[in-house]
Amino acid sequence: MRRSLPALLGGVVGVAVGLVVLLPGYVGLDRVTPFVQLAALTPMVLVLVAGSVFVGRLAGVLVTRRRGRRPLDERRPRLFAVGFAAMVGAAVVALGAAGIVGSRFLADEPAPPGRSVTVLSVNVDHGQADVGALAALVRERAPDVVVLPEGGDTFRTRLAPLLADYRGVSAPAVEDGGSTTLLTRIDVGPVQVLRGQLFGSLATTLPGGVRLLAVHTAAPVSGQVGMWQRDLADLVAPACRAGAPAVVAGDLNATTDQSAFRSASDGCTDALETVGAGTTGTFPSSLPRWFGVQIDHVLTTGGVGVQDGEVLDLPGTDHRGVLVRLSLPG
Repeated sequence: MRRSLPALLGGVVGVAVGLVVLLPGYVGLDRVTPFVQLAALTPMVLVLVAGSVFVGRLAGVLVTRRRGRRPLDERRPRLFAVGFAAMVGAAVVALGAAGIVGSRFLADEPAPPGRSVTVLSVNVDHGQADVGALAALVRERAPDVVVLPEGGDTFRTRLAPLLADYRGVSAPAVEDGGSTTLLTRIDVGPVQVLRGQLFGSLATTLPGGVRLLAVHTAAPVSGQVGMWQRDLADLVAPACRAGAPAVVAGDLNATTDQSAFRSASDGCTDALETVGAGTTGTFPSSLPRWFGVQIDHVLTTGGVGVQDGEVLDLPGTDHRGVLVRLSLPG
């Protein structure tokens, strides 16, 4: 047993280091590069690690069988240490996956029927999304509000003739990539332009006094992490913490596994998680839904309930859309 102690300690240290790598957003390390980016990939990393552990263990067993076996007494200490470390590591991965990923499959009770509003949000990728396909989707699903990050005056001008029932505002007046477009087929209040660190966002009032924010934050890439954090703090957090009825929809460039997003959205409910779709990737659309990251959100607070929701594919953009039906208070 004495000979197995170094291996045992090494296994424990390896598990501790693995925790930091696997769960940076839950141990306070995801405020700087590269941990802030790694935190967004937590579900993907858990899947890869679990698969790697299984394949590695299977390969080790096969190699041992091919090379022959040493006497059991010589192998027992090492087998104990390796087995213990493997079990601890597997337990950590399993618990992490169950708590961080598994819980997002569980749907809550839908909001009771009442006055509802349907919101569609999709990043149109610098105006490259297929205008015809988007118009067809809007006509088919008939959302009351459409939020289009990275869609500006140019994209809206191309889309408008296909959606005669909708009124639109784009701001700020720059190229598609820096703008956000808001389309509505219901009466809303005056539209206010909110300037983020890099992108334009919009705010208005839905029927019943519900504040709607169409938000596009900076991305937490190297050199922009501070901008991203400020956008979350300035655009998302005030709405979620005010306690008044509000909806935040758009490309937030953040996942639930990033602590800055969890802090900013404290007080809000994520619509996709509420309907059990919290693991569906919205970016990039080139990856399978189960392997992407969910950075496009519709958040609600102040008594705004979620009746149902889903993630939709749209050609021409690297994002998937988020469509939710909300129940307004009162």
